[in-house]
Amino acid sequence: MTDRPSLSALDTLLATLKVEDGRARAHIDEGWMQGRTAYGGISSALALAGTMAIHPSEAPLRYAQISFVGPVGGDCTIETRVLRQSKSSLFVDAGVTSASGFGTAAVFAFSPDRPSHLDHNRLTMPEAPDPETLAPVPDHKVRPAFTRHFDMRPTTGPRFAWRSDVGEYLTWVRFVEEPACHPAVALLAMGDALPPAAMALFTEFGPISSMNWTVNMLTATPRTEGGWWLLSAKTGYARAGLSVQDMMLWNRAGEPVLSGSQAIAIYA
Repeated sequence: MTDRPSLSALDTLLATLKVEDGRARAHIDEGWMQGRTAYGGISSALALAGTMAIHPSEAPLRYAQISFVGPVGGDCTIETRVLRQSKSSLFVDAGVTSASGFGTAAVFAFSPDRPSHLDHNRLTMPEAPDPETLAPVPDHKVRPAFTRHFDMRPTTGPRFAWRSDVGEYLTWVRFVEEPACHPAVALLAMGDALPPAAMALFTEFGPISSMNWTVNMLTATPRTEGGWWLLSAKTGYARAGLSVQDMMLWNRAGEPVLSGSQAIAIYA
C-alpha cells in the first residue's frame, strides 16, 4: 500500500490560487479536463474559491448561477465585482478567463441562517443501496480525465455508460482523495460530476455541452459520513438539441444538501 499524498488533487489545484491586484490566478491541469475544456464543476469551484479569496465573508454560500460560455483550462484569471453588499447578503459576479478567452461566468450569493417559523422538507432521498455494496464505474478509454478524481457507484449498474429509460442517474460519489478545502468549494467541484441525464436516453452517441448550472445550497454546514454523497440528475425534457435537468445531492444521512438545475446542448 502506498502512502496517500499530502494534498488531494483538488487541494493541489487550489494551492496554485494566488490573489494580486484585486484578481486571482490559478492553473487547471490536464487531469481536470474533458476534451478541450475543463470540467464545469472545477471551473465553478475555481470561480468560487477565487471569489472567497478576494471577498472573504463569514456568511456561507447560498446560491450560484453559472454559465459555461467557452473553453477553460491551463492558466486562469478570476476577476470579480461586488454587485451588492448589505447587512444580510453579499452578491458577487465572477468571471474565469484563460488562453481561449472568457470561459465561465458566475454570480454567487452569500448569506447567514435566519430565524424562521417555517420548517418544511419534502426533498426526501430516494431508496438507494449502500455505496459499499455497489461496483465502482470501471476505467475506460472514453472516460473523461476529470472523472478519475471521483469514486462513482451507480445505483443502476456498474457500467460507465449506464442506461435509464426515464433519463435519470442516481449515483453515490466521493473524491478518490478527500480534499481539505472549504466544503462549498468541494461540493461545486463534485456536484456536476454525473453525465447529463439525457445521455441515459441516447440511442446514438454525440457531443454534449453544459450551458449553465443553477445551485442552491440547502445548508450552511455541509457534511457527510465517509465522504459519500448521493447525486441525482433527472431530465424531463430533451428536444431540438436542448435538454433541461433537475439535480439533487444528499449526504449519507439522507439530508438534502444541494439542489440545482441545468441546461445542456446536445449535438446528436
